[in-house]
Amino acid sequence: MPTNEERMAWLFFSFLQARAGTSLVSRLGSLSPVEAMEMAPERFAAATGRGERVSSHFMEIKRSFRHDEIMERLSERGISVVTLADENYPSRLRETSDPPPALFVDGDIPDPPYVAVVGSRKASVGGLDAAAEVGRALGGRGVCVVSGLALGVDGAAHRGTLSVAGKTLGVLGCGIDIVYPKKHHALFGEVRRMGGIVSEYYLGEAPLAWRFPARNRIVAGMCETVVVVEAAEKSGALITARHALDAGRDVWAVPGPAGAHECRGSNKLLADGAGVLWDVEEFAESVAPGEKAPATGHELAGEIPAELPANEAAALSGVGFEPAGVDVVAARSGMGVGELLSALTMLELKGYVSRDSGGGFVRKAAP
Repeated sequence: MPTNEERMAWLFFSFLQARAGTSLVSRLGSLSPVEAMEMAPERFAAATGRGERVSSHFMEIKRSFRHDEIMERLSERGISVVTLADENYPSRLRETSDPPPALFVDGDIPDPPYVAVVGSRKASVGGLDAAAEVGRALGGRGVCVVSGLALGVDGAAHRGTLSVAGKTLGVLGCGIDIVYPKKHHALFGEVRRMGGIVSEYYLGEAPLAWRFPARNRIVAGMCETVVVVEAAEKSGALITARHALDAGRDVWAVPGPAGAHECRGSNKLLADGAGVLWDVEEFAESVAPGEKAPATGHELAGEIPAELPANEAAALSGVGFEPAGVDVVAARSGMGVGELLSALTMLELKGYVSRDSGGGFVRKAAP
């Protein structure tokens, strides 16, 4: 059983690592976290091979660290903490070379298996559809889909999973209480309700650029398998894939058009030996063999319920898993704008669609 001292020490190192912007867990060696926390700042920096900057942060955080106050603030927000001392720390993440000292959890961490679905923030319509389809297929088989709650592929994968009432986990690159991007406010709530949101960063920590590559190691480390959908040659999704390969996890990629800039990274993964995800159901069966497969077509998530009036059913068919404006929904559904707006209003009242902060319409999990 972990001691309070161990849990407190790992929480301290979570704060220090977030401030210093460098890995410390991997450098403790045979030192216990309690021993390391009690060291003089200069001795700790020397023992971990870090310099004066870490020593300065160590001393500063040591002075201001109030464990009970931290836990009280988290409890007030319904947020829990899982540290490396706890038995319920994700086992596969613990096995990696650089596990976060602590995870802040808003909601729950669903049970395994876990599969990550990652890709471009500026994905094509085809990429968004592919991510949503993978999310639906996995979610319908009881697999927890892990992603980063970002725009593009991440959001589509989460929404696809939610559309079949599947379990999903969002991993943040900022404080556990920060909604980033802001237009995903509604999606954050749905992910929290059907799974959870985790971060290695405490309340109020800003979404700084360097924190997102660090976040990607958690996405990869949590999972048995990582799926890449549309990734350019220099992208966060490829960082996630590299972390997965370094940890001995399976990496799959959705093939993209030859020569397409936004798919050069994911296509190179295929050239280097990643699994080719060309059939979603076959892939889902390989990940969760024997599990119940989701329904197909419109029955997939009760997306077009039979009891909906014809105009509402047509409107719903034009709403996807990423926010789209009225003009886009009108083009997809073949409806006039006046009739469409009336139908969308009813669908919103019934809980089938929602609007984001920019006025775009997006599907919700079936009510």
